[in-house]
Amino acid sequence: MQGCIQRNSEILGVYLCSQQNVPRKTPEIVAVGGGKGGVGKSCFAVNTAVEIARKGYRVVLVDADLSCSNIETFLGTRSSRCLDDFFYQKGGKNLGAVICETPYENLRLVPGTTGLLDVANPKYQQKLALIRELRQLEADLVIVDLDAGAHLNTLDFFLLTDTNGILVITPEKTSIDNAFKFLRAALFRRIERFYQSPDVAQLLKRNETLSDFLDAIQVSDVFEPEIRDQVCGEMTALAQSLRPKIVVNKAHNAYEAQIASNILAKYARQYLRIEPVNLGFIYFDNCVSESVNAGTPFVVSHPTQKVSTCVADLANRLGYV
Repeated sequence: MQGCIQRNSEILGVYLCSQQNVPRKTPEIVAVGGGKGGVGKSCFAVNTAVEIARKGYRVVLVDADLSCSNIETFLGTRSSRCLDDFFYQKGGKNLGAVICETPYENLRLVPGTTGLLDVANPKYQQKLALIRELRQLEADLVIVDLDAGAHLNTLDFFLLTDTNGILVITPEKTSIDNAFKFLRAALFRRIERFYQSPDVAQLLKRNETLSDFLDAIQVSDVFEPEIRDQVCGEMTALAQSLRPKIVVNKAHNAYEAQIASNILAKYARQYLRIEPVNLGFIYFDNCVSESVNAGTPFVVSHPTQKVSTCVADLANRLGYV
């Protein structure tokens, strides 16, 4: 185990250093999650994708909700292709065969799945193939809309990058609590995949916070005593390198949004040693449900509403001006 730990430590050092000052040769990937259903993840993903595409950037929107895809409903489109086709491909997989055009210039779509059981739970190798293909797309930005909950598929897609995961929440306490649990599950999944140790996985299941987990490491026999401090340092580094962004949706005012974001950030900092970034908020507006029913993104149907200017501001904060 000690040789494995040393190798992992070297990998971690290279990995963290590689995240700094590296010119972008692949598309930026933004994964949109949040844990709780109904908070507006898909609506945010669609409208942000349309807004950024209208600025001239090449955007690919991926419906990665493998059980209940709905991006086409928001866009008012229907495709003959779906993500099932990618998973069923024989031999080398090619995501290009699944990508569809949309009514919006510079915006392409990877439609979701049919929701059939075998597609909703792809094999790990199939998932790796999809992640590899996403990183090779010819685009400036790939927005991945995730499933609600903290399923392994959702967590793995959210962990595609360290800093480009977006947590969409509402000011409700249930939404904040679920977002925290989602973030904790993502961190623990990352630790589990990094060490690939059944003993580590078992310890993760018994602890609710990173601090509790690190304390458990110190008194367990999973690692040799002389490397426990090193391992704890590695796990803390893994947590601190995560920089998820928070978007508060359906806020009635800026103060309510700030409070919700602050609470989630406090939980993440105190219990997970993760420091989220407050990206911004989106106002509650009845025009949102109207636009969904009409199959037209609200940034198109209601461009002068506050809710649309919020999305434009979020796009700017993401670096797409």
